[in-house]
Amino acid sequence: MGKTRVPVIRHAVLVALVGVLAAPGWGSGIGLSRAQAPGESSLVFFEPVRGTLNAGTPAQDWTFDGLADQVISILAVTVSGDLDPVIEVTGPDGSTIAQNDDLDSLVTDAGLEALALPVTGTYTVRVGRFGETSGEYELTLTPGFARLARLDTFDSDEAGAIWVQPGSDVTALDGGRLRVRAVPTGGVALAMPSDAKLLRDVYVQVQAQLDGEPSYAELGLIFRVEATPGGLRSYQFRVNTGGEWSVLLEDETGEFVLKSWTRDRALDTSRFTLAVLARSSEFAFYCNGALLGTLSDDRLAAPGRVGMLVAVTRNQADSAAVLFDDLHITTRLGTTYRGLPLALASWDSGDPGAIMEELAASGQVTPGAARDLFVPEVLLGATDRVSKFESITGDRAQYGDFLLGASVSIITTGTSTGCGLLYRWVDERNLGMVFVDEAGGFGLVQAVDADLITNVYALSGMVAEGPNDLLIVAQGERVALYINGALVAQEIVGPGAGRVGVALLNYEDVNTDCTFRDVWVWPLEE
Repeated sequence: MGKTRVPVIRHAVLVALVGVLAAPGWGSGIGLSRAQAPGESSLVFFEPVRGTLNAGTPAQDWTFDGLADQVISILAVTVSGDLDPVIEVTGPDGSTIAQNDDLDSLVTDAGLEALALPVTGTYTVRVGRFGETSGEYELTLTPGFARLARLDTFDSDEAGAIWVQPGSDVTALDGGRLRVRAVPTGGVALAMPSDAKLLRDVYVQVQAQLDGEPSYAELGLIFRVEATPGGLRSYQFRVNTGGEWSVLLEDETGEFVLKSWTRDRALDTSRFTLAVLARSSEFAFYCNGALLGTLSDDRLAAPGRVGMLVAVTRNQADSAAVLFDDLHITTRLGTTYRGLPLALASWDSGDPGAIMEELAASGQVTPGAARDLFVPEVLLGATDRVSKFESITGDRAQYGDFLLGASVSIITTGTSTGCGLLYRWVDERNLGMVFVDEAGGFGLVQAVDADLITNVYALSGMVAEGPNDLLIVAQGERVALYINGALVAQEIVGPGAGRVGVALLNYEDVNTDCTFRDVWVWPLEE
C-alpha cells in the first residue's frame, strides 16, 4: 500500500545497504501491458464498472466520448486480491493523455482528478496492473472531480423537503424538476438545499429550462456562498436570454463584476446545461458542453454552499421562472485511503499510552495489555563508510505485531547519512528497517534472504532538521510509518517476527552519530 518506486532512489544512502544484503538491483519501472481485453466496454458518468486482471488478462480497455476542454475524473479501486491498478488514458488519435499508478503515497488505487480533455472524440482508459499483482477492480468516471458530493433529480418528496421553503413560492417541485421564480421589478431568487455542505474545490452541473417566455431572465449557479451578519457572500455565474454570460462577486458591500456580459453562440437556446469548475482561485464556466471562459479571483477563499439563481431586471414588469433538473456536485477526492489516522493528535505528548489509545480508538489496532519495552537512550557512531546494526532486545524477545517508537537524531558533517529503526530483525539478510536521512528523506525497506522485496524512499516535508519522532505500526503483512505524528507510508510486507534494534547508515568517510531516545515497544493483539 502506498508504494513509492522511485527510479532514482537515494543512492548514497541505500547503495551500501544493498551491498550488505547482496541484493541485485531494486528499481522498478511502470510498464502497461498492451494486450487487448476481449471486447471494449463503454463508461458512463457515475456508473461504476468492474473488471479482473491477472496473468491471462493483464490489461482491459474502456472507452468514453468526451468534449474538448471537458474536465473529468477517473478512479480505479481494488476490490479484491493484491491488485495494484495502473491507468492510462489515450486520446482519439491514440496518444497518451495522462497516466497514474498511485493516487498518493498511502494507497495503490489509481486515479486522475480534474483531467482536462484536449479534443472532442472517443477516449480509451486502459487499466493495467503493477508487476504480478492480480484481482478485481472497480472503475468510475465522473465529471469534474472524483468524489460525488450531491446528486439531485428532484423526483421525490424528500428532495422537496430539502429544497422547498414552506409558505414560499420561490421554489417548488414541478414534474420532477425544481421550479425557481424571480418576482417582477428586480427580484433575485436563490435556491440552496437546507442540508448543503461547505465546499471549496467543486464542480457543479445542472440542467435548466425556461418555464414560459419571460421578457427577460437571468439564471445560473452560485458557489462559495457564505452567510455573514451583513448578508451573503458568493460567486455568481449567470447567463441570460440574450445569449450572454457574466460572473459576479457579491458581498455585504455590493456586487463586483468579474466578467462583464459576453456573447456566446452556445447560449442561443432555451435549454441549458450549466457547469462551474472551481479549483482554488481558478474558475472555469461551461454551457452545453462548451467552455465559455475562465478567470481567477481569490477574495472568497473559504468553503461555502452551492445553489442556483434566477433574476430579472429592476424595471421588468413580469416574473421569470426556471426549471432545474439533474444537479450533481463533485468535489476533490484526494485519497481513497481508509485506515490508520493520517495524523496523531497525541504525538506531542510523547506518551506511548496516549498514542496507543488514539490508534486503538480508530479501530485499526488492538493493543496488548501493556508496553513491553522502554530504553531511555541508545548511541551509535561511525567515522568511516559503514552500516551498523545493533539489537536493543535479547535474542528471545521476538515481536511480530507491535508499535515501535523512538526519537531519532543525526549529528554529522556529511550529506549521505541516515539513522533508523530495525524491526522483525532475524539477521542482516532478513530484516525490516525505517530510516530518516540528511537529505530530508525517509525510507522503508524489507529484506528476505538478502533480497530487498520492499524498497520505498521519498523526500518529505515531515522530516525535520532536528530530532525526528518515528513510529512503526506493524500488523501482519502491513507496516505503517509515522514521522512526527504524520502517516507518510504504508506497505504490504512479508509477515514474521524478530528482534528490535537501531541502525546507522554512513556512506561517507565522516563522523556520524545517531542518537535514539525513548525507544519503546507495545505489542498488538494479532
